[in-house]
Amino acid sequence: MLALALGLLGAFAAIYHPVGMAMLIEVSKARPRTLAFNGVCGNLGVTLAPGISAMIAAWFGWRAAFLVPAALCVAIGFAYLAVVADDRVHHAGKRSTTANVTLSPQAALAMFACYIVISLAGGLTFNTATIALPKLINERAGQDLTLMLVGWLATGIFLCGALAQLAVGRLVERFPPHLMFAAMATAQFIGLVWSSYATGAALVVALALSFAAVYAQVTVGDIVISRYIPDAWRGRIFAVRYFLTFIAAGAAVELIAQLYGRGGFDLVLAAVAASALMMLIAVYAMAAVVHGAEAAHRAAQPAE
Repeated sequence: MLALALGLLGAFAAIYHPVGMAMLIEVSKARPRTLAFNGVCGNLGVTLAPGISAMIAAWFGWRAAFLVPAALCVAIGFAYLAVVADDRVHHAGKRSTTANVTLSPQAALAMFACYIVISLAGGLTFNTATIALPKLINERAGQDLTLMLVGWLATGIFLCGALAQLAVGRLVERFPPHLMFAAMATAQFIGLVWSSYATGAALVVALALSFAAVYAQVTVGDIVISRYIPDAWRGRIFAVRYFLTFIAAGAAVELIAQLYGRGGFDLVLAAVAASALMMLIAVYAMAAVVHGAEAAHRAAQPAE
């Protein structure tokens, strides 16, 4: 029964990314700062959830760790219905079928193929690095670190990712999103390769760079989708993207266990870097496709 309940929880929670992101992009008009702030809030929730859940369970029992968030979700749901206007009337059948920048059928197919690779490799990279982080710090940053210091170092590295999301939300307003995406994917790969060889204080710096890029590329990826995918298709594209991302996330736990048992964190980090390289190649290919579409879009604009 517990497994069934958790399955239903996952099924209903799964609406957030494909539907919630599409709604947020429409309401904010794909404003990068809004999407970045949303990403920061989501990642802070992931960071704080284990500690808050453990605290509730320790004080009130493990059932309360489910009941308290459930009560909050119900209350927020009613508040949402009361505050947000019903958009069914003026949006029914009126969603745009034209993107901000139109891609040719061949370019759209190439971009979608790249995003399949990006979603799988990005999800594997993100979740493997996130799950392994505390143990990695404990094992390679220094043998004399206390458990509390390890926890605070991990939290600080996660916060670097959150700050990077806020920064990239501003930078995307000044630079083309596909080029920012390529830059973040490059920084992610460099940081993870550096982390494979670093120890001590250098490892903390390398991980901070890695997670800044890992978190930032998620936000930039959503902005790229919003620019090149029509409103009418965004929900479907986000559904496919996050379906693939979460498949990779599920594989991350078993992957860490198998690789660590065979070669320790050297092998785990090498695999994560290889996944980041695969993503980097796909991002570069997508950026090349989009760059051509942007050039054609600018050429088609009337002269002032």
